[in-house]
Amino acid sequence: MTSAQLLRASGLALLTGAVLFIVHIVARSAITANAGGITVTFAKDGLWVPINALGVIGAVLVLVGMPAMYARMAGSSGLLGVIGVLLIALGWLFFGLFLSFYSMAVLPWLATNTPLLVDGLNQHPPMLVAFSAALLAEVVGIVLFAIPFVRGRVHPRWVAYVLFASAVMTMGGIFIAPSGPATNVTINLLSNLGPVLLMIAIGALALRMWAKHAPTEQTQLRVQPSPT
Repeated sequence: MTSAQLLRASGLALLTGAVLFIVHIVARSAITANAGGITVTFAKDGLWVPINALGVIGAVLVLVGMPAMYARMAGSSGLLGVIGVLLIALGWLFFGLFLSFYSMAVLPWLATNTPLLVDGLNQHPPMLVAFSAALLAEVVGIVLFAIPFVRGRVHPRWVAYVLFASAVMTMGGIFIAPSGPATNVTINLLSNLGPVLLMIAIGALALRMWAKHAPTEQTQLRVQPSPT
């Protein structure tokens, strides 16, 4: 596989992962609102496991594609870009991958067998520490990643403003729904707007990466076998 093919494949993985995770967030917001925001109820919903499985797949694809995305802009984004991508990846391991996997594999079992522990685990000190550390890493990482776009060293510049909005809404989501999922789907969507905006920004970069490295007509002609 050539470097162009690898970048193109990584861009497709990143774009697919971003789309899948957005679908996951929208569907999860609707399910939790429909269940009245009650964890034990929505964790037993028939669509809960497949929707969170979609989130796990999307999160993995995003993590797989991120190194190639950074490699493509490494020379222009500088040290801030490196630190930003690393911090986003660390935060994404928790918010994207771990929480989706926990919701898919652990939460339904707890809701069925030990429902009294479901909400208590969310307030457990190690979980709170991990949540706070991941939140800080992701927000700082998003801001640092946006700076090279603002400076015009990486394009398109509008991605920076989407990233800044993502950082604000990632923090703001805590205040929009401080006690967790709400009974109103609009509130749930707004509280999750931060990761949605992050996926929009990353998806846009992935689409450019995928399209830019598409085989040209001239390249295709070179690989065609000569007539006998």
